[in-house]
Amino acid sequence: MKKLTDRYPTMYSSGVLLLLAFGVVMVVIPLVFTGSSLFTWTTAAAWALFAVGTNVMFGWTGLLSFGQAAFFGMGAYTMALLHEYVPDMDGIVMLGIAALVSAAVAVVFALGALRTSGAQLAILTLVLAEVLWLLTYRVPALKGEDGFSGLFAIKIFGSAITSDAQLWYYTIAIVAICTVIIWLISGSTLGRAMRSVRDDPWRSAALGIRVRKVQVTAFGVAAAFSAVAGALVAQGQGVVSPSMLTFAVSGQVLVACLLGGMSRFGGPILGAVVLVWAETLLSRYVEDSNLFVGILLLIIVLLLPQGLVSLPAKLWPEKRTPFAARPSSRSRDGGTKVASAEVEK
Repeated sequence: MKKLTDRYPTMYSSGVLLLLAFGVVMVVIPLVFTGSSLFTWTTAAAWALFAVGTNVMFGWTGLLSFGQAAFFGMGAYTMALLHEYVPDMDGIVMLGIAALVSAAVAVVFALGALRTSGAQLAILTLVLAEVLWLLTYRVPALKGEDGFSGLFAIKIFGSAITSDAQLWYYTIAIVAICTVIIWLISGSTLGRAMRSVRDDPWRSAALGIRVRKVQVTAFGVAAAFSAVAGALVAQGQGVVSPSMLTFAVSGQVLVACLLGGMSRFGGPILGAVVLVWAETLLSRYVEDSNLFVGILLLIIVLLLPQGLVSLPAKLWPEKRTPFAARPSSRSRDGGTKVASAEVEK
């Protein structure tokens, strides 16, 4: 542990702050909020995982996806099918299976789709989501427009979740564990390779990094955590429908990443929480809430191009803010800090 803290002091201190933040939030939220407000926080937590998982592809590796809802919805439908046919299965096991199924599909898809790049790749991901959306209407087991309902009786270690507070503790615990795993990946050789590929794929290839392998891995990792987020939303809402596979969902998670700031680890988390709460609060008082949410987000993005996480630095430029970005994959002299020997050729 001492070697780790000596080598990555910023990474370690940011990780400690991240864990402390999760701990405080986990305890305080259910003491302050109840009913629909607590449910909104639970939904926001799941969406935070969706956003930080998507940012592995979007922010770290530079792969734009217009169809991330495919993996979000796949996780939800996998969980629903397991609950339908194996109702006694533990909810955490369902999450694991949902993650594996989604990751496997993502890897197979990426092996073919990554022959393209840029806008073509983004469109292919959108096509994948649309194909899955159509399947929900064509495959009888997926129940078409009605989808699945009554998924509230999720069992964890033999005990059913019966209250909003229990659902909150369960959701935030899963989100915390997954977020720590993503944070560890961020500081690993793989995470540095992803950022190197994003910054300069040709240079990365020259250094011995298998660019395609790194990109496929990013697809799989992002899909796995997106699926867990989708399954958590399904478990919380008790409903799974084709709407979870639409472009609107894919667009929302990209907006969350941009809103919070892709350059900081905590940016997508903050963006997702702000987005969920903005939509919830405005829908209570405004008839066409989506229009006002869009205008609000546009103003924020224009004023803060680096996202909401850059606000403290703008207000107090002399102070270092927590949850700073990982060290750039480029060193100060222009070199790339990814040892080619560390990446399997």
